[in-house]
Amino acid sequence: MDIFEKLEILSDAAKYDASCSSSGSTRKNTNNGIGNGHVSGICHSWGADGRCISLLKILFTNACIYDCKYCINRRSNDVRRATFTPREVADLTINFYKRNYIEGLFLSSAVIKTPDYTMELLVKTVTILRKEYNFNGYIHCKTIPGCSQELIDKLRKVS
Repeated sequence: MDIFEKLEILSDAAKYDASCSSSGSTRKNTNNGIGNGHVSGICHSWGADGRCISLLKILFTNACIYDCKYCINRRSNDVRRATFTPREVADLTINFYKRNYIEGLFLSSAVIKTPDYTMELLVKTVTILRKEYNFNGYIHCKTIPGCSQELIDKLRKVS
């Protein structure tokens, strides 16, 4: 599966992740228009100064070990599954940022193998962005329920 198929699946799956942002636009862009109403993974949040901030809103994976009846990504649900690598998320974020599509990242995930394993992948993703790419943009990374406090602290330090 190529990166664009993953992006399509995991940006669509992210619309179910609760946040205080907007996403899921189906408005078509016009040839002479300004801005971008693209549906795939771009959401908007607001800074403390009231400024609108565009974010890449994606899930790291929608392949979950749990079968929560309320969740679209539950194990028993028949949906297309995909999983990014930390490098893929970092590269997408940087490439979208350089094209001025986004100013930051909203990253969440279903649970792969264990909560700690999943959280380690998210920490690695943020570490690549902050330490290797020196990305100073906004990153909203959701913690995985049930992961260790040590991993939450590690994420806080790198964020």
